[in-house]
Amino acid sequence: MAFAAVERLIAFRYLRARREEGFISVIAGFSLVGITLGVGTLIVVMAVMNGFRVEMLRQMSGISGQLGVQGNRDGLDATPDLLARIRAVPGVVSATPSAEGQVMAVAGDRVRGVILRGMRPEDFRARMPLAAAIDGPPGVRERYRGLCRDGNDNKSLDWGTLTGFGDDFSVAIGRRLADLMGLKVGDRLQLVSPVSVATPLGVMPRSVSARVSAIFCAGMYDYDANFVYAPLVDVQRLLDLGGKVTGIEVFVGDDTSLSNSRRLVMQAVGFQGWVFDWFQANVSFFSAIQAQTNVMFLVLTLIVLVAAFNIVSSLVMLVRTKTADIAILRTMGASRGAILRVFLIDGLAIGGAGTIIGVVLGLAFARNIEAIRQWLQHTFGLVLFDETLYLLAEMPSHIEWVEVAVIAGMALAFALMASLYPALRASRLDPVEGLRRE
Repeated sequence: MAFAAVERLIAFRYLRARREEGFISVIAGFSLVGITLGVGTLIVVMAVMNGFRVEMLRQMSGISGQLGVQGNRDGLDATPDLLARIRAVPGVVSATPSAEGQVMAVAGDRVRGVILRGMRPEDFRARMPLAAAIDGPPGVRERYRGLCRDGNDNKSLDWGTLTGFGDDFSVAIGRRLADLMGLKVGDRLQLVSPVSVATPLGVMPRSVSARVSAIFCAGMYDYDANFVYAPLVDVQRLLDLGGKVTGIEVFVGDDTSLSNSRRLVMQAVGFQGWVFDWFQANVSFFSAIQAQTNVMFLVLTLIVLVAAFNIVSSLVMLVRTKTADIAILRTMGASRGAILRVFLIDGLAIGGAGTIIGVVLGLAFARNIEAIRQWLQHTFGLVLFDETLYLLAEMPSHIEWVEVAVIAGMALAFALMASLYPALRASRLDPVEGLRRE
């Protein structure tokens, strides 16, 4: 729809209300502020929800792989031939065997159930989210250590080293687990397995005294507080697995089709195990995130809709005060379409200004949300993002530009729809009747 210069001139003159029309500009201002807040809030919420999904996927796939191969109850025989067949699949970067089981960790008078995961020492050192805080490059190491910051505690914390990982049942534990159990590098903890063993005193659970050789920080509370990593052979012995493992963690390239890789890995594994991807392993979690995203989008869209339809009241009042002006314009030759476009411009100007400001504020807030959270927490002593509840150490944010465009377009569409009725009413005004009222 093309707007003539004279139509734009008249429309913007109407937006600059005179003193007796000040209430109209107040309503229009509230409409603009409402659209601004609605659009900005919707962008921030969607960025945070997308950030949760992307960051959780990155953390989970970075630690455990995008694909997994699981054996039966007796375990999986990860032979060199099987590993070679999996690694030969196009797109597969690595395939590492692992043994996992739930055990009881005891340190002094503190007891906690943990997940014991066994990996070959070289595989653990190559797993960046786990090894970065211990032996990573300086820049990367400081970043990962910062994910588990507690004031200035990290500056004096001994994170240990991975050079001794693999000797004397040494283990690497998460930063949060170390705090919960009161452990530091060099301390020992007792790991009690549910697997029983016959002794002269009767049947007793298997247990071993492990030495803490390193402390890692993956930036995900579930891993940092509940996982203990140990050499694969030690875990196999503690869990009585023999030479078998509980699974194989498969990493694929970023540009690789996950469904196609899963199909090819299934062909390579055959009947020896079951192949699953990260979504199947966490389907309930990601389904819950998607459901919450949809609900939040719907609720905040209604807020934008309500704010946009405040334009109706401001334009209806504007039409009533401009009855004589409209009648004079009609008698001077202005068409019904011209009058319609004048008031559409007014509505779109209010909605467009609110949308632009909302997009700018929303993007600025979404890009700096973690810095803003840290400032608010340190300034007012608030806990705005509890990592024990949300599982991540930092508030995530991921901006989807397509979503931003959809939100902006949706707000403009609402503003246009809200402007139609007052504009149509103004265009249908009879000039003679309008002048008679005045």
